Amino acid sequence: MNAHKINIILGGIFLLGLTFSLTYSPFAEAKASAQDGLEKIKTNIENSKLNVQDYKKNLSIVEKNISEVSKARSQVEDQKKSVSNQVKENQAALKKVEQNDKELNQLIADEKNKLILDDKKIKELEEMIGKIKENQTIRNKNITDYQVQLTQIQEEKKVWATRGDALKDQEKQVNDKLKTAVTQENDWKNKKRGYEGEISRWNKEIDKQQKIYDNYKNLAEVKD
Repeated sequence: MNAHKINIILGGIFLLGLTFSLTYSPFAEAKASAQDGLEKIKTNIENSKLNVQDYKKNLSIVEKNISEVSKARSQVEDQKKSVSNQVKENQAALKKVEQNDKELNQLIADEKNKLILDDKKIKELEEMIGKIKENQTIRNKNITDYQVQLTQIQEEKKVWATRGDALKDQEKQVNDKLKTAVTQENDWKNKKRGYEGEISRWNKEIDKQQKIYDNYKNLAEVKD
């Protein structure tokens, strides 16, 4: 938005011209010259007021945009917190599954070692073959059960790992959105400061032009 044009008249130059006119021209011409100066100052004041109105409209738009961006930023921050909590929950669940995996593998290893020991006992203690074979049957069943559980754990582990990757991507997207919202908010705040500065500047210009107008008006009234 271009600022309205201001015709600034230097007081000293105008007064010098007015003095010259009073010396060499009729009184009517001096009065007309003063009146022209007043009209230009009035135009300056009107243009300054229009500038203030324009910048106030722009400031209102900027403030609304800042409010909307702030709301969007708040929503993104909530999303970030939610995703972060889900990431933590997923990591905890994955850790638990990995611990179960480790424990089951250890149980299987233990059972296999016990089978080896049982084979030795069979050779050494024929009288205990029946009991040992019974133990073997039980332990083999345990191994089968553990292997079934291990297979299920492996599948569950894959599910949690896949979900973890998806959550990492979602977390990155939320972080990118938050970064964009913060950048937009800062841009609008900078524009707000600019418009506020323009409003202040043009208000000062109005005061300045009003003082010049009042001085010339009083001078014109004296000449009347």
